[in-house]
Amino acid sequence: MVMEDKTQEESASLQHEAAPEQSEAERPLIVDQAPVLKHPHLPEAPKEGTAYQAQLEALQKELQETRQELEIAKDRARQAASTQINTSLLQEVSEYKRVMELERLGKKVLERNTLPGSTLESTVSFYLQEIEKLHKGMFCSCMRLEGDKLYPIAAPSLPESFRDGLRGIRIGENAGSCGTAAYLGQKIIATDIRTDPRWKDHYAFLLTYGLEACWSFPLIGPNQKVLGTMAVYYQEAKAPTSAEEETLESIRNLLQLILENKLSENELRQSNERYYYATLATNDAIWDLDILNSRINWGTGFEKLFGYRIKEFGPEYDFWAAQVHPDDLERVNNSIDEFIRKADKEHWREEYRFRKANGEYAYVIDQGTLLRDENGKPVRLVGAMLDATEQKQTEEKLRMLSVVARETINGVLIMNPELRIQWMNASFTRMMGYSLEEMANHTPGTFLNGPETDPATLDFIDSQLGAQQPLECEIIQYSKAREKHWIKLQVQPLLNEAGKVESIFALLTDITQQKAEEQQLRLLESVITNAQDAIIISEVSLSVPQKLKAIFFNKAFFQMTGYTQEEVLGKDPAFLNGPDTNPQALQEVIERMQAGLSSEAELESYRKDGSPFWTQLLLIPMFNRKQKLTHWISILRDITNRKHYEQEREVLISELTQNNADLKQFTFITSHNLRAPLANLTGIANLIDADAIPEGRNKVLIQKFKESTVQLNTIIDDLLEVLVIKDNPHTNKEEVNLAEAFEKVVVSVDSLLDKSDIHLTTDFSQVPQVYYNAGYLHSILLNLLTNAVKYRSPDRPLRIEVRAEKADGREKLYFSDNGLGIDLKRYGERIFGLYQRFHHHKDSKGMGLYIAHSQAKAMGGSLSVTSEVNVGTTFILEF
Repeated sequence: MVMEDKTQEESASLQHEAAPEQSEAERPLIVDQAPVLKHPHLPEAPKEGTAYQAQLEALQKELQETRQELEIAKDRARQAASTQINTSLLQEVSEYKRVMELERLGKKVLERNTLPGSTLESTVSFYLQEIEKLHKGMFCSCMRLEGDKLYPIAAPSLPESFRDGLRGIRIGENAGSCGTAAYLGQKIIATDIRTDPRWKDHYAFLLTYGLEACWSFPLIGPNQKVLGTMAVYYQEAKAPTSAEEETLESIRNLLQLILENKLSENELRQSNERYYYATLATNDAIWDLDILNSRINWGTGFEKLFGYRIKEFGPEYDFWAAQVHPDDLERVNNSIDEFIRKADKEHWREEYRFRKANGEYAYVIDQGTLLRDENGKPVRLVGAMLDATEQKQTEEKLRMLSVVARETINGVLIMNPELRIQWMNASFTRMMGYSLEEMANHTPGTFLNGPETDPATLDFIDSQLGAQQPLECEIIQYSKAREKHWIKLQVQPLLNEAGKVESIFALLTDITQQKAEEQQLRLLESVITNAQDAIIISEVSLSVPQKLKAIFFNKAFFQMTGYTQEEVLGKDPAFLNGPDTNPQALQEVIERMQAGLSSEAELESYRKDGSPFWTQLLLIPMFNRKQKLTHWISILRDITNRKHYEQEREVLISELTQNNADLKQFTFITSHNLRAPLANLTGIANLIDADAIPEGRNKVLIQKFKESTVQLNTIIDDLLEVLVIKDNPHTNKEEVNLAEAFEKVVVSVDSLLDKSDIHLTTDFSQVPQVYYNAGYLHSILLNLLTNAVKYRSPDRPLRIEVRAEKADGREKLYFSDNGLGIDLKRYGERIFGLYQRFHHHKDSKGMGLYIAHSQAKAMGGSLSVTSEVNVGTTFILEF
């Protein structure tokens, strides 16, 4: 400052003039120096000694006169100086002393600030105390800014309660002097807090401590960032003088420097701590590459990270290069060479694969900084390797998650802090029908809420989001088509580094089906509770799967057994077993339980009073999500009445079986006993030559005798065939070609089909072969074909159509004709009965359809019919 320079110059002048005059003895004699200094007016010394002596004496005399004149001038100067000293000069001296005192204090404070262990609070407190000593009546404070609030650093002469009152002051336009200064970034001078509008809501606090004026100065750091404030208080209304403002500005500058320095120290210390702990946490492999010698010095993190022992790995560059993945090595080497050669970047960075000691490759991020010698030549490259395998996997997961967000079946919304939609995925559009263009910059509730949307749930959502908290709830929402959906809503506010909501993520899962299932489960619970069958739910013993502990019984169980809940809860349901319970059936149940399989058994159980009853037991295992058996459900149905009926039925079946066997034996005996006389009659009939008998009554009787004998023989054969079919249900089957089989039938009755008005068509293309008994198939087709010819309509040519088709996984043969037809309303129930006749035909015996139907059933199939009188008939043979 110019003022300081002037003051220093004047002070030096004053000190010089005020100094006591030196005595003649104390002054150095200039004359003694003459031969050395060579005065400019002295002539060259003459060679003669006398002339030289005269010149010397004249010079001494001249010097003496000059000295006397100088003394006179000094006396005059003293007198002039003493008369010029006035009040203004004294003020300048006082100002000079103040400035010097502040400089001295500033140096002292800076020295304290650099001492080991010094803190921001102790340094600032010392400084403010010394300032208050220089300025009587001044009270000082200093605060730091964190976020949008101020916190005290030091206020050495103010009480603790005052400092507590300053803690957490929120900055703003009318937040007193300090709060406003920090908010606006400029000094705020409140000469009287009672009248200053910025103190309207706060001045009562200062008046409590007798303070009436407050001047505040912002402490501003790099990038014009407000670090805090310095404030000065007075106990009377007061405005600062220009000198005081200059002083306070000087104080502010130093405090600003101290605060900035300490904050930088703290940040540096925290940064160093973070780096240290981060190094410990990540175990970065620190390395130092000697470029000139191609050698690498590794830090201890290299061993932890990759499993190599540094001593065994070796410092040679080639050792490192040998572990880089062959596909990456050339790229990484070229990158290092280019970085060292060009040096146009501050840092080198590459990602590549590096082989660990166990042979696995890790993804690493390698980065370093170039160091040069005094001539600017690159000599070292120092850096660190980071195992980024997990990061790569995380990035892949994030990539997959981003794909999931787009492709998931759940709806995804991303909103701004005002809940206005910024993005939605395609699943949301499919789920609710709305597009992004329709809903962009609108809140979801504008479109999705409806008459059954719960207001309490909406209030809960608002309260959670207002508190910046995640939430999960179930809510009814409506699609664009106004269809009601139950939605599981999961909302997560996403915060930025400052802790403020940056965006809001919402996941919508349609649980309409789940809700319906829950309703069904509630109904099922009601069914279980009120079911007529007894139901037991039991926990599984971890060590013994068949050892159970009952935890639930429904009402039907207590009604069925007579027990109470207190008597059976927690017990193994095996208490229902008794002396007559089938041990073999029990063992089968236990074996299936040990295998974790459901089982069904009929057991004789016992009620509380000891009376037995039969139960049909159904045992069902229940598994958790990990497929671990946790519970068994036992369903018991009282089948006592059914078992009594079955026992009676068994007796009846036994009796019927015996009667059937007796009847079958009787039939065989009867047919056998009839065979001998019938054979005799047939022989006699064959011996009679009807042509030799003259016409007349005897010839007719003999003819009728022959016909009756043949008919009786046919009936006995048919009965025996039916008995054989009934007695052999597992007749052998084989692959039969339908076309060939039907051709044999046609050939066997060729004489019946030689008429020109019979048209026969076949189609076996869809089912060329069947697995059947060839004899039965021939008999069935023969019966159907002869019946079609036998019962043809006299009014039209006979048309027969035979086709095989495959439908619904079943093979069927359709045999259709346009004959007389059958009145199914009249004969439908007994069409396949024994000795059933539906037309007056002399050759009709009522056995053909009965035999064909029996043969079809014996093969495991069926024979059915559709018919209309005078239209035709279709028989359907299902294989």
